[in-house]
Amino acid sequence: MLKMGLIGLGRMGKYHLNLYETIRGIELSALSDVNKEVLDKTLEHHNVAGSTDYREILDKVDAVTVAAPTKYHHQIVKDCLLADKHVLVEKPITTNIEEAQELFEIARQRGLTLHIGHVERFNGAVQELKKIVRNPFLIESRRVGPYDERVKNDSIILDLMIHDIDIILNIVGKDVIDVEAKGSKVYSNLPDFASVNLIFENNAVANIIVSRITQKKDRTLSISQEDTFVFLDYTNQDINIYRKGSSQHIFGERELRYKNEYITERLFVYKDNPLMLEIRHFVDCVKGNVVRMIPVEHELRSLKLALKVDEIISKKEGRCEVSV
Repeated sequence: MLKMGLIGLGRMGKYHLNLYETIRGIELSALSDVNKEVLDKTLEHHNVAGSTDYREILDKVDAVTVAAPTKYHHQIVKDCLLADKHVLVEKPITTNIEEAQELFEIARQRGLTLHIGHVERFNGAVQELKKIVRNPFLIESRRVGPYDERVKNDSIILDLMIHDIDIILNIVGKDVIDVEAKGSKVYSNLPDFASVNLIFENNAVANIIVSRITQKKDRTLSISQEDTFVFLDYTNQDINIYRKGSSQHIFGERELRYKNEYITERLFVYKDNPLMLEIRHFVDCVKGNVVRMIPVEHELRSLKLALKVDEIISKKEGRCEVSV
């Protein structure tokens, strides 16, 4: 039985907490949050150790989930790794690439599992993409929703767009050579929406739009390739595939019309809670039952590109040639 600890009892931390009791092979052993009132209230419903100082719970666990604010990730994760604890940390792991590299190197040296919580990887629809996407030439991604005061101090790129960057990099499988990025502030002191174009070395193009000021929530991905158009809905975990059927020109007395028919296929998707699947994968990696889904170098690649996009927007550069 793997003894788990949870550091951070905010919204994301509570999602993890609610799932711990449903996953075989783990036992919730300790909780930590700097807010004593929140911690004490949570401990009323969980008979485990607790402390406002996360370092005091490390001797009671084998592994931890870190769901604290991003600015504290580096120090917390480093302390956990140096105490020989496996770590699942919510994305982004850090706000600079050097700190992330340091943490993965510590984990490597100590033979520990360090996993970044990119939960969309475990979305059932995303899991099916690898079976149907071969050589995409155009990818369009939208991740938009209403404003939440809770995220006003977070980068929209590191908070939202990093999901899409991560998935698109793994779909295309080629290096990005050019980035164009724009973003604007509306309600907060950081950009509240952004549009990014990525150009890959094989000439594939990806357009990503993210917004936290759109009243209707929409999380979709569309992929164009030579013989098919794929449309994915993250929220419903659905995939529709459109294949070309037949086309014909129709001649009338005063008009010429073009008729194009498509065959639509709705792919069967195994739907489950992506976060639960992610925690299970982490536990299996710790126990040595599986190889990690995403290699470390890919983890760092997604963060590196997200940070570059953030930099382009903040400096109002608009465009930059890169090699990621």
